[in-house]
Amino acid sequence: MMSRQARFLLLLTAYCLLPTVLVGCESLQKKFIRKPKPQARPSPIISFQDYTRAITPLDRYRKHYVLFEYWNAELLDGLKVPTANPKRLKRTSAESLEELRILRGLLQDDLAARMDRIIEERQGLDRQIQSGSYSQAQLDAMRRALETQTRQLDREFFWRDVEDRLKESTSDTPDASPD
Repeated sequence: MMSRQARFLLLLTAYCLLPTVLVGCESLQKKFIRKPKPQARPSPIISFQDYTRAITPLDRYRKHYVLFEYWNAELLDGLKVPTANPKRLKRTSAESLEELRILRGLLQDDLAARMDRIIEERQGLDRQIQSGSYSQAQLDAMRRALETQTRQLDREFFWRDVEDRLKESTSDTPDASPD
């Protein structure tokens, strides 16, 4: 039999090692911790919309008129700044001129002929901006000319004023694809 001192030492060692083993052993702790079950992600609900309806000439004109107004306003803002960013001016000038040409293509011939003069003036401004060589005085003159053109376009070619004088939707008109 073991002596009383040996038994006491054995019990003391057991009491010290047992909590250390149970608490300190990570794998044992993992066995007793309940893990949440992985839930399957819900599948997304996909609802397709039908965009195949033909875009009306008025919708197309209105869309390009709004785009023209945006690029034109950006160009005017760029010309108002004393230290104009040439790259920004070139991009906004080219985009507004392109939208203006698309608008011209959507108008009937009599209105399109009236817009030709404005486009020719705008092309002159665009060439000057694209060249990149202009002074502050020239920027101010371009800004004033652009503001005059903008007022004229708003007076004569606003989408509500020309909605009865648009070309019918055909495949040879610019931007005939539905957007």
